[in-house]
Amino acid sequence: MKAFRTAPVILGLTTLAACGGGGSDAVPSGGNSQLGDAGDPGDAASEPAPSFDAASEAADDGTTATDAPNTPDAGADQQAPEAGAELSGYIGSGCTTAADCPFDGATCLTDGFPNGLCTQACTDTCPDQSGQPVTFCGKAADLPEAGSSFDGLCLSRCDFGYYPDSGCRAGYGCVKIERPFDSTVVKFACLPNRTSELSQCYYDLAARGVGFEPTVMADESPDGMPQLVCHVQDPLYLKSPVHGVQLRTSAGTATARVLASCPMAGAVVSTIDDVAPLGVVGFRHMGTYNCRVIAGTTELSQHSFGAAIDIAGFDFDDGHLWTVLDDWEHDTAAPQTDAGKFLYAAAHRWFDAHYWNIILTPNYNADHDDHFHVDLTQGSHFLGFKDGRYIGPAPYAD
Repeated sequence: MKAFRTAPVILGLTTLAACGGGGSDAVPSGGNSQLGDAGDPGDAASEPAPSFDAASEAADDGTTATDAPNTPDAGADQQAPEAGAELSGYIGSGCTTAADCPFDGATCLTDGFPNGLCTQACTDTCPDQSGQPVTFCGKAADLPEAGSSFDGLCLSRCDFGYYPDSGCRAGYGCVKIERPFDSTVVKFACLPNRTSELSQCYYDLAARGVGFEPTVMADESPDGMPQLVCHVQDPLYLKSPVHGVQLRTSAGTATARVLASCPMAGAVVSTIDDVAPLGVVGFRHMGTYNCRVIAGTTELSQHSFGAAIDIAGFDFDDGHLWTVLDDWEHDTAAPQTDAGKFLYAAAHRWFDAHYWNIILTPNYNADHDDHFHVDLTQGSHFLGFKDGRYIGPAPYAD
């Protein structure tokens, strides 16, 4: 049995976001009344949020696939051998001649392209390659440097895992560009001589040393509810591992990347930084984004904003696994097992450090027996409990 190690109070980035938590009752007396999704009884018990790893872009058609499998697209599960090192030999890389671009259909563009650009003509999609950023077929008309010979050109998407400073190599900026012949498909890509269009949140996250790919998501609505709009603030794909901790599904399958709002990704990083010193090497979750309403209501779940995650458990460096389902101790303010103490203390640390604005534990209701629902609902600060089953004071000194 792994010995329980007490963590200090770790203060970190405070962000504001929210997701679709569980629990059908209002906040008990003494709790914060601004519960966000805390009234959602179906969050994990009946409809877990999909994990949204790299496959969630489906055919890159500008929509999101809520039932996407955990199968990464080519290149999505690869980090650069050395972050920040100049990549070579593929789409988006520098070149002097086409000989520097050893792939089928390669062209080396030099006029107006700093240090050259390996690319190829396209009209729809582009091939990806392991160890390189994911690609995108961009509208050539938005690239006057390319002249009029192309309908579309294959470009490198912005990726802070490969280029930690800006998401692109020197001389290129991260900007939105359409696909040729389909203006509904828009992505961030690295374009020559451009000023980045990314918000400050992306750069703040990059400064924390994590890999991610900014993305563009079209707003959507739950089925049959066009009056409701699911919108993700500064969406991105957070790449695994995060500071050495592998992102995994609740079943333990490695997750190449997960979709999140930028603020929520920052909260995930803070959470991982909190538990990693205690031997955690795997962060198990049940998902993030899902455009839907809170069960039994017409109110959007915070999962609809990519601003929450359901945490299922943790893998440790000695091979041990502790999960919320198997190891949470109910109806007590003094858990007895090492696993129970770890989970209990972790929930309180995250709450006290304001990593998350809402934390719903199994003590909130039975729908959370297998996960912590955590979100960043603005204006809230709530640690979930129900019918007097409060999980007690923090088990460490302030």
